[in-house]
Amino acid sequence: MTGLDRLFQLVPQGTLGNRYRLDRCLGDGTYGFVWRAERLDDHEIVAVKIPKDQGGKNRDLEEGRHLINAPTHENVVSVHWMGRVPPEHEVFVIEMEYFNSHTLAFLLDGRDEKLVAGYRYLLGLYKQVLDGVGHLHSLDTAHGDIKPQNVLVQGNTIKLTDFGSSLTTQDIYARSRENGGTILYSPPEFAGLNTRTRDASLVVAHDIYSLGVLLYQLLTGQLPHDTLAQVVRHAPFPTLREISSSIAPAMESVVLRALRREPEDRWKSAKNFRDAFQKAMVAQLSYSNERVVQPRGASQTDWSTHVMDLMKNQAWRDAEAAARAEYQRSGDHHAFLLMVRASVRDRRYFDALKILDGNPTMLDCRSPVSGDLEQLALEAYIRTERIREAIGMVERCITRQGQQPGLLLRKASLLGLQARYTEAAEILIKLNRALPHRRAILNRLVMVHEQLRDWDKAGAYRRVLNKVEAEAQEA
Repeated sequence: MTGLDRLFQLVPQGTLGNRYRLDRCLGDGTYGFVWRAERLDDHEIVAVKIPKDQGGKNRDLEEGRHLINAPTHENVVSVHWMGRVPPEHEVFVIEMEYFNSHTLAFLLDGRDEKLVAGYRYLLGLYKQVLDGVGHLHSLDTAHGDIKPQNVLVQGNTIKLTDFGSSLTTQDIYARSRENGGTILYSPPEFAGLNTRTRDASLVVAHDIYSLGVLLYQLLTGQLPHDTLAQVVRHAPFPTLREISSSIAPAMESVVLRALRREPEDRWKSAKNFRDAFQKAMVAQLSYSNERVVQPRGASQTDWSTHVMDLMKNQAWRDAEAAARAEYQRSGDHHAFLLMVRASVRDRRYFDALKILDGNPTMLDCRSPVSGDLEQLALEAYIRTERIREAIGMVERCITRQGQQPGLLLRKASLLGLQARYTEAAEILIKLNRALPHRRAILNRLVMVHEQLRDWDKAGAYRRVLNKVEAEAQEA
């Protein structure tokens, strides 16, 4: 029985382990359910997110762990705790601040036309979005998935939520969701990709672009692009004043700078963006407060729309076939990436390697999809136990993508499989110094020193590991 099956057995009784009394389901999203719940030890009302995929490792289910005990902000939902709920320790949950609200997407769908008929209210909400993102950036964190569905609205107040695509330079694993954030709000350099940079300027630029898309939507009622392929090539899109003459030139300029193709050409920080927006907001309200949204025809679709829909429905073979057809037709690099990704997601690792071996230039050339292809190749080599090729690929990834902790951890593990324990230990010791008290690192340090018959060091690391695990259990 899965943890989620057990959850639905417990729900009618109204409790989840010995930690929560569940009240009502607030939402059912792609990645999980959100419940209003009472915390049993102190009767505090909280929001509890329950990921749908309960079978993965805890680190794959975590969202915003780095925000626990971090300084709070009035425009960011606080994260209180996450883990497997005792006493069964089966169901993984993320406990957050409860904020009685609806989403900005709900508001924009026309549920309250009076509120969205003027710019003043929406721009006032947007200013708070900028404040919330600025706070996250001050914590060395990018949100990574800014969109109306992740902005909660209560009256005149907003809070940012959903940190499943957030990224900090202290993360061991550069984890992100399947599309690295919602594609139509992603910048061209990251759209459809899972490999994420830790370069601070690019992390900021990612959120700045998404903020630009959101503001474009608030002002015009439209998105700049309709498909992944359009986002990737940064296809021309209508300027704001081409859509609505009620938009002030100063406001249009602020938005278009955020939406520039090259990251270095965008606003340098959320604060810079906010300062410019504040001036543009004054100009906008002097120019016009009447929000004129033109009716729009059906959204455009193309091959990428079809492939992403198939992948969303986990129709992996059909998605691979559709992406293959486009790659054979146009040579589009993103089509090739989606073809390989579909086979890996379907756990057909030999098929993925066959595709890559049949198109060696795709791994050799420098392109926006290279990092993702290298990571997929590495995964396939490991799963098919081609350890020598896996070590070569992880070395290549480190050379091209930098010494990311997740890659170094994988290299150490692969070296261990080749009985190269001394080399593995050197990598792990450096990682432990840079990122202390990480269970994934400590666990490997124990194992590698046991293999080296260095019982003193193995015991020392095990004591630290036991302490870290005990503290996590108590939390």
